[in-house]
Amino acid sequence: MKITSQKARALKQIGFFLLSTFSITWISWLIIIIGNRYFNALWYGEPLFWIPYAIGSWGAVISSYIIYRQFKEDFSEASFVKFVFGKKIDGKVWLIFGLFTIWRLLMIWIAFGINKPISILSIIINFPLLILLGGLEELGWRGILQPQLEKVINYLPSILIVGTIWSIWHLPLWFIKGSVQSSFPFGLYLFSGIILTASFTTLYKYTNNLFLCVLSHAWFNGCIGLALYFGNDGSLKLNLNWKVIVVFSVELIVSIVLGIVYSRKNPLNVKQYF
Repeated sequence: MKITSQKARALKQIGFFLLSTFSITWISWLIIIIGNRYFNALWYGEPLFWIPYAIGSWGAVISSYIIYRQFKEDFSEASFVKFVFGKKIDGKVWLIFGLFTIWRLLMIWIAFGINKPISILSIIINFPLLILLGGLEELGWRGILQPQLEKVINYLPSILIVGTIWSIWHLPLWFIKGSVQSSFPFGLYLFSGIILTASFTTLYKYTNNLFLCVLSHAWFNGCIGLALYFGNDGSLKLNLNWKVIVVFSVELIVSIVLGIVYSRKNPLNVKQYF
């Protein structure tokens, strides 16, 4: 009876989260699409474009706060700030985060041949913006959706579901000319979304720190941003090649293996993985 009650409560949180997240994001980004198509306005990169875009990108962030307030008794932290920043970060945690950070640099070096030190500086300069318009999504995906879904189904299916939902959440961007997604095959984007879901979830389980997931997400966006270039039509593009597929596949395999290792060291959580 207790398990049934827990699952029912988790499903309720999932429902609230998805409804509010998709509503905030899709309505905001729909405004951009309408502006593009009917009013010759809100074009990608223009100053006014960033207002509805930023609100939309904060859909998961706003929703995570709503869930925290509505179901506060389910969270051990005394405040939402502690929910995000309150976990202890020891030497082992920093080591794990550091390895993830270094891997991102190796990834773009192997897949795209980017190895200039100045590239790292550009990421650091833009890092606050990368956190605000990307990294903070983790408050919703890893902070709310993933752990609640794991109370209902096993770990591996939850990875597929969260990765798919996360990818579909970005769907309106395919209708905004100039965005990276508009020139990116959705199938490959879905593939990368599932891989990153496995990767960020593994990082969260090993570090138990949501803010480090925020930083890792922002760092990933910054690293990938180095490989973007403007195409002849003025839209941002990414040079997709076999190396990219190989590198992402390696990340998926390693994330799954680390998940298995984690489950063996934490027997109470085995059910969450299989």
